[in-house]
Amino acid sequence: MPQSNNIDRRTLIHNLVKGGLALGLLPGFAEAAWGTVAIGSGAPRVLDAKQNGMIAVIADAILPRSDTPSATDLGVVPWIDVIVSDYFSAERRAMFLDDLKAMDDFALAKSGACIAALKGDAFGAVMAGFDAACGKKDQTPAQRGYVQLKELIVYGYFTSKPVQQDIFKVVIIPGRFDGNVLVKPTSAT
Repeated sequence: MPQSNNIDRRTLIHNLVKGGLALGLLPGFAEAAWGTVAIGSGAPRVLDAKQNGMIAVIADAILPRSDTPSATDLGVVPWIDVIVSDYFSAERRAMFLDDLKAMDDFALAKSGACIAALKGDAFGAVMAGFDAACGKKDQTPAQRGYVQLKELIVYGYFTSKPVQQDIFKVVIIPGRFDGNVLVKPTSAT
C-alpha cells in the first residue's frame, strides 16, 4: 500500500513561499509578466545565454511539443527571465542564479557535460536525479533550483495566453456580441 504524506496548511504555505509558487498568489502578476515579454526587446534581462539554453532544455523536457506547443514554443524562458528580474528580490535572484549553476555542476559531476549538452540516457539520469528531490525536505542547492525552476516552467506555461485560450478554452468575456441586432419597440397594451 502506498505511503501517505500528510501535510498541514502551515507547511504547505511555507513550501509554496520557499519554492516560489507563492508568486501565483499575487493577482495579475503572471499576466503582467507575459505582457512584459510581449512588448520586450527579447534580450535577456538577468539570465545569460547559457542559463537560457539550460532552462530551455529542461522546459522542453518537462512540457515537450506534442499536439500542443512546448514550453519554449510559448516563450516560457523569457517569461522566467522577467519573473527573476522583476519579481524576485536581489537576494532571491542571486540564490536562484547560484542554484542554476549548482544544477549544471551536478550534471557535470554526474555525466561529464553541462545540462544543455546532455542527450539521451545521460540527460534522463540527470533529470531523474533532480525529480527525486521533489518533495524532499532538505534539498541541495541543485535540487532546490530544479524544484523552483520546474514550478516556474509549469506556472508560466499554464498562465500563457495560448494555453488559456486554445487548450483550456477559457472564454475571457462570456457570451457573444451581435452588433447588428434589430431592436423593435414593444407596444404597451
